[in-house]
Amino acid sequence: MSVGQNLPNITIGYSRGRLLVFFGAGLLLTLLCAALAFMWQQGKNITTFEVAACYVGAVFFGLATFRMLWRLISARSPVVFISRVGIRDLRLADETIAWSSVRKIQIWEQRLQKFVVLKLDPLVAGRFSGGFLRRALSLMNKTLGADSVIVNAGGLTMDVKTLLETCKQYWGAGRPAPSDHSVPEPEPAPEAVS
Repeated sequence: MSVGQNLPNITIGYSRGRLLVFFGAGLLLTLLCAALAFMWQQGKNITTFEVAACYVGAVFFGLATFRMLWRLISARSPVVFISRVGIRDLRLADETIAWSSVRKIQIWEQRLQKFVVLKLDPLVAGRFSGGFLRRALSLMNKTLGADSVIVNAGGLTMDVKTLLETCKQYWGAGRPAPSDHSVPEPEPAPEAVS
């Protein structure tokens, strides 16, 4: 029995504690932007741009806060599944990414946030850019420097470093053995010339 056969299936869900922190920060920023927008309308030295920026901030952080609230309410089931066969992130797609199609696993850092990046075969990666929103996200990732599938650990019960190590462990056990060690065919013996 190989080491890969002993690996259990892992399910990762949302962490209520982390989501509460995100919800609290979003609520605080929403209230701050809204208060500044309403107070600055009374001021005389405030430009229209500053007031408009506060309104935009209040709407943006309000939507983010609503999203965190929705995740807090609906975060009962796992969203990331890791097995010997592959990894499936329900936030990206319903299908499993086979470890045999993953070429490289690494961490990508963007403005103090870290993500696990799975570099895939081009044919497999094309399946994850099917819908309009997925294509837009894929194009944004390419412009930012990550031409791959990104697994975000923000808000999950597993941090980025542990997720990376787990993925690498399952990736190593789930890939087919390289065919570099194949036995070469023996050359036929030369025939005697008479």
